[in-house]
Formats: sequence, C-alpha cells, structure tokens
Amino acid sequence: MTFKSLFCAFSAGLTKAVKTIGAFPFKDPFFAISGAKLWQDCRTCCKYGPYGVLLIIVAVAGCQSSAKEGKDVSSFQAAAVDFSHQVEAEYAEGFRISYHKNYKLLEILKPFQDRVDTLRYSLVPRELVDKVQVPQAHEIPIPVRSLVTTSTTHIGFIEMLDATEVITGIASAQYVYSKDIRHRLQEGDIVGFPQDALNKEKVVAMNPDLLMISGGQSSQFDNFRVLRESGISVLVNAEWLETTPLGKAEWVKVVAALLNREELANKAFGTVAQHYNELKAAVDSTAEKPVVINNIPYKGAWFVSGGNSFVAQFLKDAGADYPWFDTEETGGLRRDFEVVYKQGLAADVWLNPGSAVTNEAILAKDPRFKAFKAFKTGEIYNNNRRRRPSGGNDYWESGVVHPERLLADLIKIFHPQVVPDHELYYYQQIK
Repeated sequence: MTFKSLFCAFSAGLTKAVKTIGAFPFKDPFFAISGAKLWQDCRTCCKYGPYGVLLIIVAVAGCQSSAKEGKDVSSFQAAAVDFSHQVEAEYAEGFRISYHKNYKLLEILKPFQDRVDTLRYSLVPRELVDKVQVPQAHEIPIPVRSLVTTSTTHIGFIEMLDATEVITGIASAQYVYSKDIRHRLQEGDIVGFPQDALNKEKVVAMNPDLLMISGGQSSQFDNFRVLRESGISVLVNAEWLETTPLGKAEWVKVVAALLNREELANKAFGTVAQHYNELKAAVDSTAEKPVVINNIPYKGAWFVSGGNSFVAQFLKDAGADYPWFDTEETGGLRRDFEVVYKQGLAADVWLNPGSAVTNEAILAKDPRFKAFKAFKTGEIYNNNRRRRPSGGNDYWESGVVHPERLLADLIKIFHPQVVPDHELYYYQQIK
C-alpha cells in the first residue's frame, strides 16, 4: 500500500474526530475533547499499528493547520447544493447564518448568560457528510430528523414550521401546553423527562439527531459532555437572551435552517413582524401612556423587569409608561417591597401578579394590595389565560413566536380604542 492510499484511509476514518477538534479547540478546557475518546475513535477506524499513530498525528496536524487558515478542508470535493431559500437575522442579535457552496454555517454569537463566546455549527446535507468538512465547526447533518429538547419554549418554533413530528423527547414534559405534543406524549411517541432530570443514558439509547438546550450558565454545558462524546449533536438555543420580542421570535429561522424549512420560516416570521410593527405604529402617536407595574413580591423582594429587557420593550411598543424604563438591566431587577408598593399605589395597570387568577388570591399574598389603584379599578391582568391544570402555559410556547398576539393583548389593555375588535388571547382580567 502506498503512503498516499494509507493516508487517505486514515483521513476518512479520522473525519469525525478532527471535526470535533475543530469545533471545540483544545485551548479552551470548557470545550476540550477527551484524548482517550479521540484515540478510541482513531483505533476504531484503523488498525495499522505504530505507523498509524504517525499518520494520525500528521492528519490531525494538517487539518488543524487548514483550520487556522480559515479554509474549507474538503468541501470542494462535493457538488454544490441549491440553497435557494435562505434566512438571515434582522432583529435577533444572538445568531448569524451564512450559506456556502455545500453547507450552511450557523454561529451562535452569545450562547451563554455569563460568557461571551461563539459556537459554530456546520449544517451539512446528509448525503455529503463524508465529503464536506468545515474547520472549527461542529457538524450537524441536515435535515434534522429527530430531536430532544430541554425547554417547552422550543415547541413554539417547531410548531410554526409544522414539524412537531421531529420531536422525540422533551424535558419538563409536565409543563407542555401544546395539544399535539401532549397527545404524542400520552401515545408514547415522545419520551417525556421530568424537569431538570434529563436521563442521559436514555437519550443516548434514543440516539436523536440533535439535542437542543437553552443557553444558561456556561458551566451547565459540560453536563452534556457524555452526549457529545456519544456522537449526539448538542445545539445551544439562546433565544431567551434576546432583548426584543421580534428578536426572540426570529430564532425560528435557526430551527428552519436545521430542518431545511427556510421558505416557510421567512413567510411565517415575515407575517408576524409586519403585524407587530403595524400595531406598534398604531400607538406611537398616543399621547396618554398608562403607568404599569408588573409581577408580585417574593420573600420580601419584588423582582421587576429591567429597562432593557424584552418585557420592557413590549411595554414601550404597546404605549405604556414604566417606572424602570431608565434602568439598564436586560433581565430581572430586584427592588425592595416598599419601593414597588409605593409605585403600585398610583399605577394604572398591574400585570402578571404571580399565578393569581382572582382578586382573593392576590389579597391572600398581602391584604395591603387592596389599596392599589389598579385593584380598585379592576385593571389587573395576568398572562395565564391559556394555562393547563398541570402548569403548562401557552404564553411560553406559542407566545414566543407570536409576539404580535401579545402586543395586541397589551394594546387592548392600555389603549382598547386602537384594537376594538381584539379579544385577549394570552391575558385575562383578574376579578
């Protein structure tokens, strides 16, 4: 056997290992691949003894060199793919998608709450996975045929694309609202996992094409190492870190790129964005802006939404005034009970008072709430109209991809004359 043919044999066997190295560089221990696992993959692929070790080193070094140059290693060997339908981020700040000769490059720009980093995924047509290799990117064969999701919020994206059949497992299954997903759970077509209790051995046995997780603390990603090393692709969906309603909803395009459903995503999201912006424009000239407070105290503290959060953006777009618009937080903001209580005495509207569905439930928390202006006028609303007895709330499922419905609800509450024919969809008046 010639050196060239021997090297080619090793290169073919090493494709998976080299791609893993490219996606998660050794210099970052957070993404480091196990050396033992790499050697195991190599031994599985070849049986050439000590000469094989030398060739493995040469192959890996050569691929790493190509990665540093930022060039495709072998995509030139494969035929071009027709990506006539493409998506791009217009409102979202957390992802970027680019289209190349025979693969899509998905970049998650801020996958974690506590760390600025970029995760790169090469989305390669299944028939080309042996011919296309993208440096410093984790490969995901497309279209994805089966996936396990760790968040019920992902259901909304998948339902918008008419692709619920790809869901084969879901965490926090007891909190699912979707009628279709609940039925498939009951029939055993989808494996349900309890909240915060993803059985990794069971996931490995299921062998899904993809595990979709939510971006939280970067340390949590290491919990899925065993799944990555088992060959299961793990994708971080960080839509919840977006600070605008349309930015969150636009993550449907990420899911579309995985499923090859870009045309449908562009059409569906385009309709959502157009309606949202039309509603926003309808209240831009409204002079009166009702003062709004939100949430309910917990253990002596009152957590309200920060001024740069997507909730605050909803309030701005719906023509409301909010005491904490001038704060910089993108998430929750801790305030003393007395501070918010003082604002509540004069606020025109009170939104999302915990899980309450009656005034009695609110007073059971604290009878002093009876002094609130909104309590006296009946202007208290909660986003739990579409809620299952088990706790599943459609506000966190379809509401993620339909911010135009949520905005219409809020405008109906703040400026009912602007949308006289609209009936509350996610919100209900507390009485």
